[in-house]
Amino acid sequence: MIHSEVRNGALWILFDRPSARNAMTADMEHAILALCQAVAGRPEIKAVVFSGAPAAKPAFMAGADFGALETATTAEEFVELERSSEALLEAIEGLRVPTIAAIAGACVGGGALLALCCDIRIATPSLKFGFPIARTVGNCLSVKNYARLSENLGAQRVRDMVYSASLLTADALLHAGAIREVVAEDKLHERAQQIAEHVMSLAPLTLWATKTSLLRLRDRAVAEIPDEDILSACYMSADFQEGVRAFLEKRPPVWSGMKNRQEGDL
Repeated sequence: MIHSEVRNGALWILFDRPSARNAMTADMEHAILALCQAVAGRPEIKAVVFSGAPAAKPAFMAGADFGALETATTAEEFVELERSSEALLEAIEGLRVPTIAAIAGACVGGGALLALCCDIRIATPSLKFGFPIARTVGNCLSVKNYARLSENLGAQRVRDMVYSASLLTADALLHAGAIREVVAEDKLHERAQQIAEHVMSLAPLTLWATKTSLLRLRDRAVAEIPDEDILSACYMSADFQEGVRAFLEKRPPVWSGMKNRQEGDL
């Protein structure tokens, strides 16, 4: 489900689960994390590119697989799922080399967050980007993930996206400055490799210092903000249980606005 190869100094990490539009499983998360950790000991790698493997219907990553959401039952388990995801996102942000997201098709939820952790993003016209959680399962993001969104899109655009439960197009993200350029579907990987080879020709310490400094500026304030209460309130709610059931049953959810589960709920 994860393929990797080095192309002229650039490590390509390809998501390959076309039946689920590359939705992230725990095994995929662990595999990507291991590849990111290995970069530190591989000086021949000068850049990392993330993308979906070629498929009849292109996709970057359509969020997380629902398996873990079905098995978790306690607030601690749900918070731990968020922290596990955060470990991967921080590993991507902390890579010593420039990172590029080459995006086509669905780029939703965890996939959108992964893309936002990359230094450079390019996309094709088929891109659909967002977090439609207000109409699907009724959960929320961590404070740090809201910070990632605000950093790239601006707070008001984040509100509009979440409140409308809509997906943004490549043109909208280009206008917001969240992606560098829009390229043809059949040129995505070629263009990503060209960009990778260009950034690999630049001063690596300058790029590293810029990346690290910007992350420190963002994270200093975020580190002081607790969010376990917010995450627990959403993930342990009756609405979240209803949202998951409705999603799996392919029907619209019926929201109650209740933070606590009803007696007898899973």
